[in-house]
Amino acid sequence: MKKTITLCAALLAGATALTAQDSVPTMTEPAYAVTVDFPFVSKYVFRGVKIARESLQPSVEVAAGDFYSGAWSNIPLRNEHDGDISKELDLYVGYTPKITDNLKADLGATYYWYPRVGHGVDHDSFEVFGGLNWALGNLTPAVYVYRDIDLDVWTVQGSIGYSVPLKSWGTSLDFNATIGAVSPDHGEAYDYYSVGVNLPVKLSDAVKLNFGLTYTENDLDHGRDPGLWGTTGITASF
Repeated sequence: MKKTITLCAALLAGATALTAQDSVPTMTEPAYAVTVDFPFVSKYVFRGVKIARESLQPSVEVAAGDFYSGAWSNIPLRNEHDGDISKELDLYVGYTPKITDNLKADLGATYYWYPRVGHGVDHDSFEVFGGLNWALGNLTPAVYVYRDIDLDVWTVQGSIGYSVPLKSWGTSLDFNATIGAVSPDHGEAYDYYSVGVNLPVKLSDAVKLNFGLTYTENDLDHGRDPGLWGTTGITASF
């Protein structure tokens, strides 16, 4: 699953929110929130493997209370010749119950659709997942387990983020590291890791630019090591 859900950021924001005085009227929280993301990536990387070269990855997500749903896509900017499987549309739903003040679960499912794949290759697959997200000060660790029902693949992934405030610029440097293991019932298992940094630039209360740089490797015998890749894009929330 390639969506970006800032569960830990929401926990952190809730923990540091100011309590309004009784004399100050409070604004009613909206019943739902919509986030639209339109990034460009120099490589499409999924669980440690390079899937495509330069791509656009537009997405939209709707969240209401502890529930969310969305659509994510990959649109390659070059013709791909290895089965043409880099065109992709993912539909997902999830539920994020709060366990403690700084811990949330994340339970859901994703449907992957590949509209133009070669003969003999599945055009879609269905995956379920479960995870835990913590907010510990500036640290945001997470652990997830995924099971692709159609492809018979288990994936276990752990990650941690660390945010460095840049108060004079009104932004932050957000560092992250990820390690994962992919274990198919049939086929080659492999491990992967990545380290990266992201710089969000606020344009307004609802719109921000994102600039990121990531280094990723895997230990597949004949895998495509992504190496260094970058992303830039715009995110709007309503």
